[in-house]
Amino acid sequence: MEFDRDTVTEVRHLVTRSAREAGLAGITLEDFVLAVHEAVTNAVRHGFPPCGIALWREPDALICEITDSGPGIPPEVFQRPEPVARFDYGGRGLWLMDLLADLDVSAGADGTTIRLSAPVQ
Repeated sequence: MEFDRDTVTEVRHLVTRSAREAGLAGITLEDFVLAVHEAVTNAVRHGFPPCGIALWREPDALICEITDSGPGIPPEVFQRPEPVARFDYGGRGLWLMDLLADLDVSAGADGTTIRLSAPVQ
C-alpha cells in the first residue's frame, strides 16, 4: 500500500488493527505500532515518493516493511549515540525503532527499506 503525509494516521490505525488481528497484544503491540509509525513518518519526512508499506505474518513473527525512494540514509545517522539528555530531541528514529522491534535497514541511493518484526505466539 502506498502512503503519503495525508494518510499517516490512516496507516497507523490500519497497522494497529492488523497487528492485533495477527496476534500482537499489550506492550508488544504498542511498541510495534510505535516503531512502524516512526518508520512511516520518517519515510514521509526524509524520503521521496512513492512511499510504501507491507505487513505480513510469518509463523513466529509479524513483519512490516516500509519503503521510500529517497536518497538513502547518511552513514553518520547510524553512528549517533542513544539519547542521554532530557531535552535531546530529533535524529533518534532508528534508535527508537531498534529499541521497540527487531530492525533491519537497507539504504542506498535509490531508496530505503526498513523492516521491522515482532514475535507472535
